[in-house]
Amino acid sequence: MRARRILVWGVSVALGVVGVVAVIAAFKTTLSDFSWSNITLVFLACGSLAFIWLDYFLKTQYLRS
Repeated sequence: MRARRILVWGVSVALGVVGVVAVIAAFKTTLSDFSWSNITLVFLACGSLAFIWLDYFLKTQYLRS
């Protein structure tokens, strides 16, 4: 169970970073032009979406029904 929970956190963080990079590339901008609040919001949105689905598929039961 511990390995699955570590996997959920690690993959969620990684997908959050990938989401930020993808959004910055899609808008053809740079980190200096994209505000830190927007970076944080995109990171949290992508990471939490990944967290929810990984929790469901790996049955780590962080989000109990």
